[in-house]
Amino acid sequence: MPTLHDKFKRNNGELIRADDWNDMLKEVDGLIKGVEDSLTIQINALDTRLETLENQVEGMVEITEEAKKIHTALRSRFYRLDLATEHSTFAIGQRGTITATIMGLTDDQTLDLSNPATRPWIDFVTVWGNLKAAPGFTSRGGAGDQTISVQVNAQGVAQVLIRSDHAENFAEEEEQEISNFLSTRPVANNNRSIADFMLQAATPQDAVLNNAYLAINQAYDRQQTSAPVLQKYVDTYYLQKPARVATTFTPSFINRWRDYRATVMAFLKPDSSPITADGALATASIQVTFRDWIGPWYHLGYLAVLPTITPPLADRFRNLIDAEVSTSVSRAVKEVNDSLVGKGVLGQQRYLIAVNEAMGSLQFATTPPPATKEVVQAIRYGSQMQTSMLYAQYMSPGAETKAAGFEITAESSSRANAEAGKVKEELTRAVDTKLTEASNSLKTEVQRDQVAFKTELMAEDGPILGVTQKLVEFDTRVKALDDTVKSKADVALISGVLGALPR
Repeated sequence: MPTLHDKFKRNNGELIRADDWNDMLKEVDGLIKGVEDSLTIQINALDTRLETLENQVEGMVEITEEAKKIHTALRSRFYRLDLATEHSTFAIGQRGTITATIMGLTDDQTLDLSNPATRPWIDFVTVWGNLKAAPGFTSRGGAGDQTISVQVNAQGVAQVLIRSDHAENFAEEEEQEISNFLSTRPVANNNRSIADFMLQAATPQDAVLNNAYLAINQAYDRQQTSAPVLQKYVDTYYLQKPARVATTFTPSFINRWRDYRATVMAFLKPDSSPITADGALATASIQVTFRDWIGPWYHLGYLAVLPTITPPLADRFRNLIDAEVSTSVSRAVKEVNDSLVGKGVLGQQRYLIAVNEAMGSLQFATTPPPATKEVVQAIRYGSQMQTSMLYAQYMSPGAETKAAGFEITAESSSRANAEAGKVKEELTRAVDTKLTEASNSLKTEVQRDQVAFKTELMAEDGPILGVTQKLVEFDTRVKALDDTVKSKADVALISGVLGALPR
């Protein structure tokens, strides 16, 4: 398409005529009109789109206002809640601290927690173990709680302590003593604590645990005016659920660790009132693990020393036995009752097991006293019965702590042996008397029966005389027959002789 320049081009010196000029203006007018028409169309389209955009902007303004309202409501109604702990794995006896921190929904939001009366509360819930508020925090809880409410402080922090469920009845200072003991180092020049050894060992049978087990043995058996806290702590764990320690029910946990995984959940709420209908302002959860070392220690550490304590017990009880059963058993009962003083439940159990094994392998350099068999039997029966009764005895309110089962069983066994001896003697005499009486009676009866039988046999109508008479008759008949035969034989002989003569 030719341009205006092409159509109206003039060389130097050529005149521009009016027609050329007018034609050029017409062309320019046409171009301008085309541009105007095009712009009009585009502007009309832009107007339409702008009107639509204005409508959309008005809607967005409304949405933005609503979003602002929602954002304001969310900022004032909801928070962020974070849970953290210094460690994720603990040994039973240690306490895990769960720290909850509340924050605004956005980083630029500052919470006003200056007024204690309006600070929110956090409900903590655990699926295992027992919760108590950390020192310095306001809380609402009860005995044996797996839930507890704690108010956040001015920094928006609330803390709870989680521990084994059997530790509920222990005072704060007792729990701290257990935790401190587990933090001690059983090996010189080694920074690992008893708890570290328990948590880092691959299995309960790992040789690196020997020193830790030995340290626990010594702490458990330590004699004090009152029972050591560790002894009380371990015994409480056993008495709560004996099956966790008895290998009859849980043999696999001697070869591998038993770990309790506790999930702690937290729910933030505006206040602590249980009657207000408050929804959760924020939620969070965290999981920690507690390792049971008590069961493995009892079998692999505490009972492992039986071979070293059994021989001395055998020597001690051997010297208590003499020729008198009841006296020997009384000495043994006193020995057991005296030895059980100061021992915990598991300590008494180990001692009774050792007594039973010692008496089972008892040997004498010379001839044992006559009462040895009965005394050994009584002591073994008593130790077995007392071992079985320990749990029931400790769980019975007001029950005596002495070895009542051992005393009753052992003395009953000795009395039974004594009574059995008396009964044996009396029974032997009675049997001998009865045998003599029976023998004499039998002799008399036999003699009487013999006379009667003889009389019966010799009676006129009795079998002997009857047979004799029949024999006489038979003998007579035989003789007569013999005579007849003889006479017949003579006639035949004569006839035979005569017949043989010549004629």
